[in-house]
Amino acid sequence: MELQIVRTLHPPEVHLHQVARLNDQVGFPATVEELRQRIEALPRTDRLLLALVEDALAGYAHLRVAHDLFAEESAEVIAIVVDQAYRRRGVGRRLIAAAELWAKETGRSRLVLRTNVLSTPAHAFYVAMGFEQAETSLVFVRPLQLHRTSEEPTKPP
Repeated sequence: MELQIVRTLHPPEVHLHQVARLNDQVGFPATVEELRQRIEALPRTDRLLLALVEDALAGYAHLRVAHDLFAEESAEVIAIVVDQAYRRRGVGRRLIAAAELWAKETGRSRLVLRTNVLSTPAHAFYVAMGFEQAETSLVFVRPLQLHRTSEEPTKPP
């Protein structure tokens, strides 16, 4: 299997459809139009790594430079998804290696990845890739009952 990793912020339409399919596989369904709007709203420094076998999307990773007051600036893997048909075939390894390369090229001294506590097969993979568990967190969400009047992405103040 010949695998190519492509860095982009705006994937071609054909790959956008495939990203939607992969997101659906992992329980985050979205239409292509919703994905297009989300991508348009991303910070310009974000990157998507597309793992391609010929023109088929075998997986992708979403990367971001993380700025916060707790730690030095780092690169963060926001999401990594590998198509079920390509799992355990080196796609995830290549995406992590490409993420690490991007982090180093952009001057970041660490790569951070957050994962669902229930994703134990993924945890073993991340440890095998050299990640160390740094903390355990809970995520709390409070719905704001805001009804958007437009499909346009929100803009920062």
